[in-house]
This record gives sequence, C-alpha cells and structure tokens, in this order.
Amino acid sequence: MKAFSLALFLLSVLSFDASAQISIRIFTPGTIRNMLGPYPVLGSEASNNDFHVLLEHQRTRTAAECEEASHEESANLISLFAGPQGPLTKKEGKRLHRRFLMIYAEGGANIYLAKKIFKRPRPYIANPEIQPCIDREGSYAYPSGHTALARLFARLLSRIYPERASAFMERADEVASNRILGGVHHPTDIISGKKFGDALAGEIDDNELRMLLE
Repeated sequence: MKAFSLALFLLSVLSFDASAQISIRIFTPGTIRNMLGPYPVLGSEASNNDFHVLLEHQRTRTAAECEEASHEESANLISLFAGPQGPLTKKEGKRLHRRFLMIYAEGGANIYLAKKIFKRPRPYIANPEIQPCIDREGSYAYPSGHTALARLFARLLSRIYPERASAFMERADEVASNRILGGVHHPTDIISGKKFGDALAGEIDDNELRMLLE
C-alpha cells in the first residue's frame, strides 16, 4: 500500500516538529468494526450495484478525467488540496504540509488497520471486467484511504479557514469520486472512507489543532 506504508508512518512521525506534536490514537478493532460495519457480500444487491456504477464510469470516463485522478495517487495534503484544483495556495500547502504530518501518520495508521481488519478485495480483483485507468493498488479496498484522508484534511482545514469550508469539502468529494472513476474503489468503500475520515477528524480537538499551527 504505497500511500500508507508503515515505513512512511514512521518517517512522518520521526520527521515531525516535536513542538507541534499531538498524540497518536489508534482505534481498537472493535471500534472500527462497529463504526464502519461490514462491506457488501459479493453477489449481494449492494455489491452488484457497486460494480454497475464502476462499469458505467469505465464506459463514460475520459482520458482527461483519468489523468486528473492519477495526480491524486499520492494522498498527502499538497497533492490533494494544494495542486491545480486547490483550494489551498501552494504557499499555504507547503506551510501546512509539515504541520499535518502527525495527522497524516495517525490517519494512515488507522486506515491501514481498518483495511487489514476487513480485507475487502479491490474491485478489479473481485470482478475482472473492471479495468482501472490509474495505477492499481496492492492493498485492500475497504475503507477508501484516500477518501478518509481527504475528508480528515477537509474537516480540519475547514476549522482553520472557515470561510473556505465548502470548497474544502467539495474538493474532498472530488478526490473520493476520482477513486471510483479510476476503478480502484467500490462506491461503498467511499461511503465508509468518508465516515472514517469524519471520525478521525472528531478525535482532534481545537487545542490540538491550535498546537499544530503555532
């Protein structure tokens, strides 16, 4: 799993400015299971609907849309929120990127654990008709890590820049949708990813967020 490898978690933690640290909290497996619930069983109506949506995107997507989705394969603050799509400026993205490394580490660790708990195959593994137009991932599908991180970042950025809250949330939704368009996630992975990202953001109180920005 490129974006959320344990080596990257450790690198993020060790390189983070100790003066702005927050503690890393890991949800228990039971909490994660209760929070997200099981993914749809293969062959169920919900699972079949997932494949229907994916195949429709596969039929209608454009090369330009796939190219845009490919730019988001690295799930960090800059690539998701300070690229051509914004809504952070490059200067804001660079300033906040280092400050968000501990948040990235905490979110990534929980996402990694959740994927290991559920072990849902990627759509192109479960259904050979699905042909991604962005790089295939070697990790499990549920929940969507890119979606969870984008939602986590968007929730926190909305508290830092409340006047841009709607733009941050819209951008997070774009990132999530591109994971379906690209063919690497089931729609129900996206639903669980949003729920997980909201829960992760809820763990960070205003005092901790203030510390990150000092």
